Parts: sequence; C-alpha cells; structure tokens
Amino acid sequence: MNEQLEKRHRLVMAWNYEKGEQWLNELSGQGLHFKKGGLISNSFVRDESVRYTYRMDYQMGKEGEKLQEYLDLYQDAGWEYVSSFGLTWHYFRKEWQPGEEPQLYTDRESLVMLYKRLQQVFSIMMVVNLILMFVNIINLNTFFTEGLWTLGIPLLILYLSLFALLGFGCWKIQQKVKKLKLHI
Repeated sequence: MNEQLEKRHRLVMAWNYEKGEQWLNELSGQGLHFKKGGLISNSFVRDESVRYTYRMDYQMGKEGEKLQEYLDLYQDAGWEYVSSFGLTWHYFRKEWQPGEEPQLYTDRESLVMLYKRLQQVFSIMMVVNLILMFVNIINLNTFFTEGLWTLGIPLLILYLSLFALLGFGCWKIQQKVKKLKLHI
C-alpha cells in the first residue's frame, strides 16, 4: 500500500517543544499522523481509523547501538518510535486513550535534566556565535568606514537577533527548571 504523504509547516522552538507535541496531537485527532519531521516542514499520513498521543525527546549522540538501546527502552515502556530529526529530536507515540496523558518523562528530575541539556546546547551556540561575530567583525576591513552601513550594520543586527533568540530560549528553559525544582 502506497502512503500518501501530506505536508504541514510549523516552526517549533526547542524551549517550547510541548507546543509542537500539542500540535501533533491535535493533527492526530483530525486523522493526520506524523511520519517525518523537519525544521519547518513535516510529513503526515492520513488515517482516520486511529488516534495517537505524540511525545518528543531531545537526546544527542545516540547512534548505532546506543540509539537502538534508547529506542528499545521506550518500546519496552509501550512507546512506538516514529522518526528522528537531526539525530537529536526523537518522536514517539502511543495509541490515544481518552483521559490519559502519557509522558516520556515520569519524574521531575529527568525532565529537569532534559531542560538542562537543551540549555547547554543554547549556551554553546551563543558562545560559538559570539566568537564568529568577533572574527567576522575583525575580518571586515571597512567595518568602521563607509562599509558600516552596507555590511557591518546588517551583520551586527543579524548577530544581535540571534543572541536575543538564544538568550530568550535559555531564559525560558531556566524558568521551566526553576518551576520544576520548586515542586521536587
């Protein structure tokens, strides 16, 4: 049987991945089931005979045997592996049951560790981009002359926007960690 894939587009920020899960769950309720993810474009298969609850997990460095052990762990817990994006975001699902909200992370400490992994990646990205910004500024011979407006200012605005986005992400994740730690 040849599956007919349907595309849907949505940008999900890592610090707010729960909204991405919610979106996938809503589409599943409409008969669209997640098949493969991308940065913005996602593929779905239509099947109105079933409904799923989707969850996303962020794990780096899972390849080969480690990836299989990781997938087996969730399979043993009743989760079906759907797809991965960029070897970091992994998508799982369970058949939907009314009144149930199954979660991949059943304890707060594990969820805190997930958020800290995300926060660490954002922090590293900020440092790397800060270094790249300084290297680019140094390499622009005309940065403080007439080229300031043609190349320097747009480049600076781009970097400042990126820092603001990454900083906002770190702050949002830190707020989630604080909230979870208050309840541990």
